[in-house]
Amino acid sequence: MPPEQVIAVLTSTAIDETLLEIALAKLGLTALLLSVNNSVAAVAHLCKQTKATHLIYGTKYASAAQEAQALLSSEGVDIEIVAEKRFPLWGPGGVRDSKIPPYPARLSVEQEAKRSCVILHSSGSTGFPKPVYITHYGLIANAAQSLPKTGFSALPLFHGFGHFSM
Repeated sequence: MPPEQVIAVLTSTAIDETLLEIALAKLGLTALLLSVNNSVAAVAHLCKQTKATHLIYGTKYASAAQEAQALLSSEGVDIEIVAEKRFPLWGPGGVRDSKIPPYPARLSVEQEAKRSCVILHSSGSTGFPKPVYITHYGLIANAAQSLPKTGFSALPLFHGFGHFSM
């Protein structure tokens, strides 16, 4: 089942990217996690293939985002590019002192189960990378197999193993 609205993400891997992915899912959106090693043409291709409406980019990737937008525009595809914004996660006293009201989920568990939660992609070793759609159910099932094991991964979140071993 294709996602309803895809938001492409081209940023450095950090806890912020994980929180962005979770926030997008909570809003009923699907994150396309792009490898920062992709060419501009590959970024544009993946955005087009997944029908991404927005591309959130990190400051280091501003020119790649602008070039991908221009390339897509030349093909008659509109995509809005948005610079990432990073905010302090909590107040000075930490998470216990935060006064952020919870945001209600936009979709029920039943609605989410078969929808795509995140889109990763192949390496593109035989051409352009191909999108890999992962459902909410698949994401939770994979996590359930790993819990309560602890581990460490230095792989980026846009990489399949890096994403599932966070």
